[in-house]
Order: sequence, then structure tokens, then C-alpha cells
Amino acid sequence: MVSPYILSNFVLRLIKLKELMLLRKIKLAIIITLLGLFSSCTHTSSNSTKEAPITSQDTSQVKIKKSTHYIYYIPGDSIVNGILIVLDPHGKPAIIMDSLHSIADNNHLALLGLNDIRNGISAYNEIINRDLHHFESYAAISPSYIYLLGFSGGSRMAAIYARRNRIDGLILCGAGLNRQTQFPFPIVMISGMGDFNFMEQYYTPDDATTFNKNIITLNFRGKHQWPKAKLIADAIDFVIGRNEGKNSSEANAYAKQSTELLKQKEYYLSFKAMEMAYKLSDGNLAEKRKQQLIALSNNPNVKSYFHRLQKYINEEQQRYQMLSHAMEIQDLKWWNNQIDYIESKAADKKNKLRAASYQRTKAYLGILVYSRLSAASSGRGHYNLIPKYLEIYKRLEPKNPDLFFFKAIYALSQDKQEEALNDLRKAKKLGFNDQNKIYRFFPQELINKLKS
Repeated sequence: MVSPYILSNFVLRLIKLKELMLLRKIKLAIIITLLGLFSSCTHTSSNSTKEAPITSQDTSQVKIKKSTHYIYYIPGDSIVNGILIVLDPHGKPAIIMDSLHSIADNNHLALLGLNDIRNGISAYNEIINRDLHHFESYAAISPSYIYLLGFSGGSRMAAIYARRNRIDGLILCGAGLNRQTQFPFPIVMISGMGDFNFMEQYYTPDDATTFNKNIITLNFRGKHQWPKAKLIADAIDFVIGRNEGKNSSEANAYAKQSTELLKQKEYYLSFKAMEMAYKLSDGNLAEKRKQQLIALSNNPNVKSYFHRLQKYINEEQQRYQMLSHAMEIQDLKWWNNQIDYIESKAADKKNKLRAASYQRTKAYLGILVYSRLSAASSGRGHYNLIPKYLEIYKRLEPKNPDLFFFKAIYALSQDKQEEALNDLRKAKKLGFNDQNKIYRFFPQELINKLKS
């Protein structure tokens, strides 16, 4: 048990840190004011680079362009019918944009990746509008369509932005959507079968969503990650096809793909391809595709597949409740045995459906222990359980930068400043870059050593 003395020191340190933060905010406000006065005199744009608007004669735009707040790509023929805004939760849109050039060219889409969007910010609505309006003015374009493509936290920001602003389509990767909310534009949700957010997106063949022509879920064999460009191309086909209505050829292609996948015993993907074919069809063809979709759902093999999938999902939901309850009451020996069991099931190549369920379970555990550590480190949870939480997190995700960030916080609370500094350095080396959190939890003296 942690002594009251150590706890009181920890609380006092947090109070001092808040005082330092307040002083820092005052200094920052002064700096921002001075910078604002300076920029008003020099008339520089928010893009920090003085470049002429792009014209059809400018052939250099086929490469990704960089600016202070965003990166962008203009189709090679300079014809822009729409803009696809890319939101990465870590402020690194180039991760996926680099693979979307040909897709942008084929669909006459400009790509706009926002560098200032990342998990934890609250001003994303203002950032999206700022960068979108600046880019339209800078590139001298007036697109007919605005689409949003997000991953994980970026998807959640995109969905909220879509409720407040005029857009024409959403592509949400690695995060779900409240399907009770009605949107007047097409929506695609994409996730890996092993993604812990898979169940947020999943719906059964007899669910009303299956026949809602404005929404579809696409999946791939993978975990919580950006999907490959091919799947994003399918998503773009859907949102553009639903908006423009010229999609009979795409619908026929997906119907043919469904037949081929069924022969390969890829029952889930076959059903999804036929669902896409139906939702991209209009008129009499749409009714024909709908009947084909219903017939496919009644195929004995397809029916058996979805029955098994639902069984594993039900078991998975019960498992989540059990693991959440066990986080406080079970010891490390129990947790090591439990994680061994989960990992063995997740690696089972003979039963891919069950393996995907346990892959999601392991990912869920990572999120669960992260939330416990976050609460305990902020004085809202069980401080005395932090060592156990850290060991579980280390077992689940040994190279996660958040692990070392939380280790640094705990070391500091135990008056182990050198250990805290080493752990914080490891967190930074692994990619931790949330400066707000660093300044919130650590004194300036330690931060100065971190910079040296």
C-alpha cells in the first residue's frame, strides 16, 4: 500500500505543475499576440509560403506539396471535381496519402492532408474549415464535392464535423458511427476483422443497414490500421457513385466479384461485394441486385458463416465484461495466464473467425489498461494498482510509447527523477509527441533535461 506521504507529495507535485502550466500559458498568450501583430504587418498567409495559385499549365503539382498546416496533391490533369480531406489521428496524413495518387487522378480528386489534426485536440472543426478554405483559395479551385477520410480518432472527428458542416461523403476507417443518426450523404466504414472497433461497424445480413443504400461497411484481414489503397478506392467508388448516380459498370463489376469470392468460399467478402453491387445500382437493376443479395444471405454456407460470426461476437462481448471486472481484482499471475490463452487463440490459423475475435480482445485489453492508467495517473483511479497495470500493458504492447509515458509519470510520483527522465526519453524515441501531456505531468526542470 502506498503511504499517505507519497500520495500527498504526488498531489502537491500536480498542483505545482498546474501553476507552472498557468504561467506558461500567460507567456504563450503574449508570444501569440506579438506574432499576430507581426503577421498583420507582413500580410503573410496561414500557409507560411508565398506561392502563386496553381494553374492548368503548372505540371509540378503531380507531387505532394507541403505547407505549414497541411499537405496536398492535385491530379495530374489539374481537373478537380472534389476534395478528399485526410484526417490521421497522429497528424501524419502522408502515411496514407502517398498511396492515393492514382486514385485521386482517376477520380479527379484533390487530396488535402491536415497536419494539425491529432488525438486529443478540441478545435478540429475550426482547423478543418481553416485549412479547407485556405487550400481552395490558394489552389484557385471550386470543387463540387467535399469528402472526408479519417482513421481511428480522425474518423470520430470527421463524423462530428459532418454533423455541423456541409460535406458530400464520409469514409471512416477504424471507428464506427451511431447509425441512429441520419446523414444526407453516403458513408463507408472500414475496419480490419481483428480491429477492436469492428463491432462498432458490424451489422448482420438481415439488419436494416444492409438495405440502406447510403451506408456500407467494408472489411479486411488486419488489425487497427489504415486499410490498403485498394479498399479506399472501393470506398471512393461508393461515395462518388452514390452522389453522381453513374455506376452501372461498377455495380456489375462488384456483382461479378461476389460470384468469384463465393466460389473461393470467401463468404463474408462475397456478401459485401454483392451488397456493394446492390447499393451502386438504380432502377430495375437495383431490385434485381437486392433479390440476389437476399438469395446470397439464404445460401446455406453464407448463413452458417454469419451464424458462427454472431456466436463469436456474443462470446466476445461477455468476455469484455469479465476482463473489465478482473482488471482490479485479479493478480499478475492470473493476467499472464489469461494473456497467454488470448494470444494462443488469436494465433489459431484453423479457425480464423475465432482468431479474429481474440485479436480484437487483445486490442480491447490494450485500450482498457490504457484507460485505467490514464485515470490512475491523473488522480481519478487506483494509484496503488499502477504497477500491476504497467506490467499488463508491457505484456500486451511492449513497444507502445504510452507505456513508457505512464512509467515516467509513476516514477516521478515515487521521486525517481532519473528513471522518469529515461522512461520519457524512451516514450519520445518510440514516437510519443503529445507536448500538452508532457507539460501537464512533468516539471520544467525535467523537460529541460529531456530537450538537452
